[in-house]
Amino acid sequence: MGLKTDKFLLKDILLIAALVIFFTAMAFVLEQPGIRSIVFDIDTLRLLLQGGDAAPNRLFSALAFLLAGGAVIAAGVPRLWISAAGGIIYGAFMGTLLSVLASLIGASVLYLAGKTILSHIAQRRLGETMKIWQGRFQDNAFWWVLYGRLFPFSNSTLMNLLCGSCLVPYTPFMLGSLVGFIPLAVIFATFGSGGIQGNLSQIALASALLIISVFSRRLLTGTSGEARNLH
Repeated sequence: MGLKTDKFLLKDILLIAALVIFFTAMAFVLEQPGIRSIVFDIDTLRLLLQGGDAAPNRLFSALAFLLAGGAVIAAGVPRLWISAAGGIIYGAFMGTLLSVLASLIGASVLYLAGKTILSHIAQRRLGETMKIWQGRFQDNAFWWVLYGRLFPFSNSTLMNLLCGSCLVPYTPFMLGSLVGFIPLAVIFATFGSGGIQGNLSQIALASALLIISVFSRRLLTGTSGEARNLH
């Protein structure tokens, strides 16, 4: 167990380091005035993706992001990268809001698929573990969905399919997902916003929040290999 714990800890540290290095390098490079317009004007491109200054166009941009983000998440792309994309395009606040909504759309699609046509995938992938989670969901569906969502660097796609296959009621599934999605959405939207704007303060804030998220999670619940396989 100790060796497995050390392995997971090392993996988390390497992932955190890679993210910090990537977004810091991105911020440092894009902070240079000449770089921001050497190929195209990044600020102009962001404004274009946001829909410009007209309210209807900005609303259309937000709706397009929600639908595209939800579809990409439903296809299996980690929601964290949608949060980063949201931060890059819309900034930390709106990026967080839109990426959380997109994550809920994608999660709902996979939940319905897990409840119907893809239920066999979760059953084959989890085997006896699925019976354990069925019991947990029956005891307190909201808590166990939330527990799964809060685990960093995890397989959210499988969690969505599992909840559908286990017939978790939709309301606690959505509420647990909503609350659980927010922390990492904030972190990755802030990473994306800081990276594209060359804002090292946002990178530092996102890095600190990610470290707190990972290690507070370990202190509260310990390292669970079973949970990691699910998420």
